[in-house]
Amino acid sequence: MAPALSQRHAPDGYYPQGVYWDAPIPPRTLIDILDNAVETYGDRPALSFMGYEMDYAEFGYRVEDVAHGLIDMGVQPGDRIGLYMPNTPYYPIMFFAALKAGATVVNFSSLYVEHELEKQIEDSGTKIMVTMDLKQFYANTKSLLDKKALEKMVVCPMSETLPFVKSLAFRWLKSKEVAKPDKNNPGVVMFGTLWNKGAETIGWLQEPRPEDTAILQYTGGSTGTPKGAVLSHFNVAANATQIGYMFGHRKNRPDAKPLMRPGQEKFLVTIPFFHIFGLTIGLVNAIKNGAEIAILPNPRDIGATLKAIDKQKPTIFPAVPRILQAITENKDIGQYNLRSIRAVISGGAPLPPNVHEAFTKATGCGIYQGYGLSETSPVVASNPPTGPNKPESVGVPFPQTEIRIASLSAPSAEAPHGEDGEICIRGPQVMSGYWNRPEETAQVLKDGWFHTGDIGHFDDDGYLHITDRLKRMLAINGFKVYPNMVENAICQHPAVAECVVVGVNKGTVNESVKAFIRYKDGAKAPGDAEMRDFLKDRLNRMEIPRFIEVRTEELPKTSVGKPDWKKLEDEATS
Repeated sequence: MAPALSQRHAPDGYYPQGVYWDAPIPPRTLIDILDNAVETYGDRPALSFMGYEMDYAEFGYRVEDVAHGLIDMGVQPGDRIGLYMPNTPYYPIMFFAALKAGATVVNFSSLYVEHELEKQIEDSGTKIMVTMDLKQFYANTKSLLDKKALEKMVVCPMSETLPFVKSLAFRWLKSKEVAKPDKNNPGVVMFGTLWNKGAETIGWLQEPRPEDTAILQYTGGSTGTPKGAVLSHFNVAANATQIGYMFGHRKNRPDAKPLMRPGQEKFLVTIPFFHIFGLTIGLVNAIKNGAEIAILPNPRDIGATLKAIDKQKPTIFPAVPRILQAITENKDIGQYNLRSIRAVISGGAPLPPNVHEAFTKATGCGIYQGYGLSETSPVVASNPPTGPNKPESVGVPFPQTEIRIASLSAPSAEAPHGEDGEICIRGPQVMSGYWNRPEETAQVLKDGWFHTGDIGHFDDDGYLHITDRLKRMLAINGFKVYPNMVENAICQHPAVAECVVVGVNKGTVNESVKAFIRYKDGAKAPGDAEMRDFLKDRLNRMEIPRFIEVRTEELPKTSVGKPDWKKLEDEATS
């Protein structure tokens, strides 16, 4: 049933041919998606990693075998299994094996230190942690096993993900970076021991239902304590279906070329799988499409990313804006052919217009900026491949996704059209709540609507524009100032590489704007007065930064490459 007119959704004409707002989204699980891909695309490549390759048939077999191994370890339906590792083939195998065994996956940032791991383990009730034999991962996990915070840990050897020659080289050259697992400890389980358990546990698999919890996806915590968003199989599977409708669907139209062609694409995934954007777009959605997933372990290694694009010829590249920016700033970019990329799916943070322009010029591909949150599995809107592509917008709502703009002064009412308000979302991809946090859940889920804490508005074409986070908004002399808008204005200066805007003296009569700016290497950097003069025609007097701090190093980022404005705001406050 379509929403009321006051609840905005995309005009049907902006969806691909044969797709409408109320297109059906059948109830299914993530295991259904995997099994269908294995059956349909069995002989196609599924995963590639530094020369190591696996087709869909082998991938499906390994997932099945490891699932039996987990059950043999004692895993019960509903148990929480943590994944704490960089991007490697182990992640997709363990993710789907845990789900096939009926467990719930808890994602842990690969940048977490021990106390951060311990806090999330305790909050989520994680029993088993899957990690790598690389020292930083092994040491943190083993320490928590010794403290009895975990019941068991599964150790995945890095060298076994590499072809023979590279494996030998890794063991020889990187031996100091690899831990020696305590194989005599009953709590330490080597990945290889999970194999060939099928004969012992055949028939034990109790595959999940669509309503069962698949993932506890912890929020970034930039505006408070991280909370575990409870995402069901159906939530994430529904989002993959919506992505398919927006970017890949064609019905009785052989002349209509979808952006994501089933069984023909190669995704380059450098964004971490532990982040919901990388997980849904780069893994679940890619598998649903029968795509090859070229995996890179380090999103900050831009040289490796450029080499991978040049040699492996990926066609789809999901990425956060910081990765796109780093690629265009790389001094060696001219040495690589980037033209294989047909489309970039950009998310995770606002895409600055200067980055959009520079990357499009370098690759010739389309960049489709979208919008989503951990609580929405994650995507709720995107620029469509069949309608206007507006770089300044996050596009139109996905099928069966309702978005309303709540008035900032009267939240129960809708804001007038075109006026900023809080973005509220209702749809099949929205979480059921936060794990063991009923009060926080009640604050954001009201009458079926998820209140995002983001501020935005719709334009006359039904495209959603994000203004800023509600918690970032400043109030200067009674005037609302949005740091994101100030950042966009500053980034229009040709010498600016990146900037982050924060508030200082917040909540006082001296509240004002401060900008942290990094200029491009070799560019003629303007003085503070010159920059303020540049902004006079772009911002009003209240929005122009009172303080400007120039940094020569890259500005702080979160674990997934978002600008860490909270860290800079804390620095400015202290």
